[in-house]
Amino acid sequence: LKPVAQARAPAAAKLRGDAVAPAVQVIVLVGRRGGHRGTGAAMPPLCLVHFVLAGAQIGFGGGAILGKFGLRGTNPVLFALLREGVAGPVLWAAAGWRTRVALPPAADVPRLLAAGTALFVNQLFFILGLKVSDPVSGSAWQPTQPIFTMAIAVCCGYERATWRRTFGTVLAVSGAVFMVVCGAGGIAADKATAWAGQLLFFFNCMGTSSYVVLTKDLVARHSPLSVTAWSYMVGSSMLLVVACCFNSVPALLGFVCDDPDREARDACVDNAWRIPITAVGPLCYWIAVSSVFAYAAMTWANRYVRSSVVSVYTVLQPATSALVSYALLVVRGPAWGAKYDLHKP
Repeated sequence: LKPVAQARAPAAAKLRGDAVAPAVQVIVLVGRRGGHRGTGAAMPPLCLVHFVLAGAQIGFGGGAILGKFGLRGTNPVLFALLREGVAGPVLWAAAGWRTRVALPPAADVPRLLAAGTALFVNQLFFILGLKVSDPVSGSAWQPTQPIFTMAIAVCCGYERATWRRTFGTVLAVSGAVFMVVCGAGGIAADKATAWAGQLLFFFNCMGTSSYVVLTKDLVARHSPLSVTAWSYMVGSSMLLVVACCFNSVPALLGFVCDDPDREARDACVDNAWRIPITAVGPLCYWIAVSSVFAYAAMTWANRYVRSSVVSVYTVLQPATSALVSYALLVVRGPAWGAKYDLHKP
């Protein structure tokens, strides 16, 4: 009997192993779905991921101030079109050189169209809001994105709502709300376009949150640089159509060119398809930093951390804009800042 028992032992062990293996696989898959390694890509140091996210949002915050300079006497829709129209091909060429993949598979086209639409909404509405409102208010709106992102991600089944995430998100957003209510929001309260500016920033934040969630699955299958490039190509195509419509309708052109300075308003209306020399520097910053670097960095980080974590870093935008605005006003003076709707936060 002893030899028989010894012969059966390996078979029993193998049977137990076969039974355990699927359970191990399920545990690994569940862990990957909720953790950072669900994409199959090598996990970089977590501190690097958070550093890149912080750098992207600081770049966005600085762009809000520089964009206000570039929009004086400039058609904001044309500004946004040139931003995406240049950044899209640059990202696409870089992604093609790096990955040797020029076009996405047909199965991913619908999601990429949705991501590109979200990017289009985000950038168009932010530039319009920046035109009619002040940059600190625009940056202060950005930390509402974690709420939208977490809500969308929970509805789509990507994340679970926990009290820790909810508390952290509310705490981060409270600071931005305080800035809007007690700081920059009070500045624009007497303007006829104040509510329009706040509404535009709301849709801007919804667009960014939707983009982060929609690209979550895409970066699991494709290079983040490719996903960013494809989304930008879709967004720039939509902006071209919108720019043609706005420049063809005097009422719409008058709305986006509205400015307390009559000279700046007339320059915007009369040169709807031209960018003044004063806007070239801010436009280059928005292309290189706010588009190519910041969106590529944010999409890359979205591969390794949850979508809500990506959005939480937007709290750095109002802080950056407030610091840059304060420094410029100290150096140049309040009278100079009033010309660009800059006020001490």
